[in-house]
Amino acid sequence: MIAFGNEVLLCAYNEKKTGRRKYLELHWLRKWLHSWKNTGSTAQEQLVQPEIRRKKNVFSPMTYRNPYITFMHLIIEQVLRQKKLSYQKMELVIIDAEDGRDEDDEDIQMVLYELRQLNYLLLVTDRPDRYEQFTDEMYEENGLIVQQLSKSASGQPRGNLVLDFERSSGILGVQASDTKAVYLPVYKRPWEIGENLDILVPVGYNTLVVDGILPPEWQTDDAVNERIIKDRMIDRLDREFRKG
Repeated sequence: MIAFGNEVLLCAYNEKKTGRRKYLELHWLRKWLHSWKNTGSTAQEQLVQPEIRRKKNVFSPMTYRNPYITFMHLIIEQVLRQKKLSYQKMELVIIDAEDGRDEDDEDIQMVLYELRQLNYLLLVTDRPDRYEQFTDEMYEENGLIVQQLSKSASGQPRGNLVLDFERSSGILGVQASDTKAVYLPVYKRPWEIGENLDILVPVGYNTLVVDGILPPEWQTDDAVNERIIKDRMIDRLDREFRKG
């Protein structure tokens, strides 16, 4: 009798007369080895599959879309409170996105139009013409002269909060002169959601937990999040249209 898994093979052949017992033993041994190899292969595939899935979700600053752009003004207010900085004393530095990235430009415009009540704003950009209308509006509405600085300029710009919209340069590629300045990379590190709808905000190489901003209906489902974001964008555009 030869056992194979849950199967039992009964050999009723006379080994001396037919030699079939050795043949059947060899046959089932080969079958068992083949099955074992397949099982091993399946196990290996099972180990590889999660790795493949992880690779598919690997973060890349060149393709990352920040899902919290519409909440950026609220995030900044809470970050300032945690850093014991008042909004009135905020000296905001915006590092412009690379050219040819329309979606990034839309993100910048959304953030700038939400942060209207500023006492200091510096745009680090090689595209000053793109911000001409905005700078004119800021002067007409608030009397604020928006400072501009080329990315290739030497030295470090003045400011205590840096909002970096670049993707290709390194973390802290352009720093404020104050070493204590708060640096928020918009795309270079992932902004994640934690427990109780907390937002894990990258601050330099560290992370700051910001709570109480996301609405209760915010879900981990991307489709739901995208709908909420679009609704808020439509509301903002509607306000701008009625205002203008």
